[in-house]
Amino acid sequence: MKHQFRLTLILSCAALLAGCSNPEAERAQQLYTRAEDAFAKGQLTYASALLDSIESDCKSAIEWRKSGHQLSYHVQLAQQEDSLATADTMLVTVSLMINELIESGKFLYEKGENDDLGHYWVKGTDTRSNLGRSYIHAEVNEYGRVSLISEYRGDAYINHTQLRLTCSDGSMVETRAVPLSNDGANYHFENQGLRHETVTYLGEDAALSFIEMNNSDPKFRATLLYKDGARTYPVQVNDKDLKAIALTYQLGQMLAAQVLYTQQSKTAGGMIQFLRGKINMNEAKQTNE
Repeated sequence: MKHQFRLTLILSCAALLAGCSNPEAERAQQLYTRAEDAFAKGQLTYASALLDSIESDCKSAIEWRKSGHQLSYHVQLAQQEDSLATADTMLVTVSLMINELIESGKFLYEKGENDDLGHYWVKGTDTRSNLGRSYIHAEVNEYGRVSLISEYRGDAYINHTQLRLTCSDGSMVETRAVPLSNDGANYHFENQGLRHETVTYLGEDAALSFIEMNNSDPKFRATLLYKDGARTYPVQVNDKDLKAIALTYQLGQMLAAQVLYTQQSKTAGGMIQFLRGKINMNEAKQTNE
């Protein structure tokens, strides 16, 4: 893609010719000419590197450095326009994928009155659908942050703080330990004589990726690790549990990408507005000189 460059330089020919007697000015002229050519061919990274060389290697070539500054604004503008186009294209693509997955009916959504963000989970994996059962599940917020959750139900508290995942080939991964806290990510409560423990693990991409890669393994195991580090408690994990977590992780990656491309689009749009203002201001200044 060729980028059109409109740049009016009010420089005297005599000044430029005189400058060429300076070795730095001669090199700056050569670099500038090559930068113009690269810019016209759409080789933006190369053009930017050449202009950087004028600035760093040709300190005494003042007029050529000024010209380089102005051309640099056009190069940056073209780069930001490319970034905006790419971000917007990817944003449309990932948004369509998210909508297709959410509208498939596999997920439920909830946002509490005091919640800044809503969250999604696969139908049938919430605690209300698994009363009295020890298991693992996941949910994801609108920014793509996935929570991996272990649930214990039993006659006595075991005070688990960690989760170990193992597949049939012997490979395994462990989450970080989550300290006990009845009002935080590791809380306990009792209901009708049954002890409940819920531990939420955040930022556990390794564990989530491990589940995604091994979600069809019939011998996949999940083990709760006690606070003392010496005892463990095996948790029943079925095919539905694993596939639901893998699907939630996939949705999380899409939502995170959506946030990223939205921010990239916003940043590129702001830079385009800024650079166009700089270019217009410089051209108006040159016209008035």
